[in-house]
Amino acid sequence: MTRDELSLSTEDLDSLLRELASRGGRFRFRARTRGISMQPLIHQGDTILVEVVRPSQLGLGDLVLYRWPKGPYIVHRLIKKEKSADKVVLVTQGDNHSGQDIPFNEEQAVGRVLEVQRDGYRMRLDRGAGRVFNSLVYRLSPWKPWRFSWLRWLARYPWRWVGRLMG
Repeated sequence: MTRDELSLSTEDLDSLLRELASRGGRFRFRARTRGISMQPLIHQGDTILVEVVRPSQLGLGDLVLYRWPKGPYIVHRLIKKEKSADKVVLVTQGDNHSGQDIPFNEEQAVGRVLEVQRDGYRMRLDRGAGRVFNSLVYRLSPWKPWRFSWLRWLARYPWRWVGRLMG
């Protein structure tokens, strides 16, 4: 761990995120993935920038950081918002999964992913070429194009070629 890194327990992180949510803010963390659900966009060790937002500010296609009650924090793509009675339920899905996640209450959502950094390259998902790429991944995800090895290769470092195509 370097001088500018902080290791927190889940309870301490919960407390810190509640404080951030009350003020509004952004934070970075290093992804410790347990699988390939968000590949090719997020890999083990990527640094992720999250903006703390109200659940009403989340849009379809956004990458959402949320927490299962008494469970881990997860980053998956928001694919559906469902209103039932007096609450809103969010449904997410990993880009590399064929099925939807279990719906969760909007209060469990922490924020929206704004940026993914890997090997010195950064891709903003809320503007420019990164926004186009993020939208493309969202729209293509029902067809699971990542099963093709040449697309996985292209998507490993999307910020290298997406910027060239857009610029």
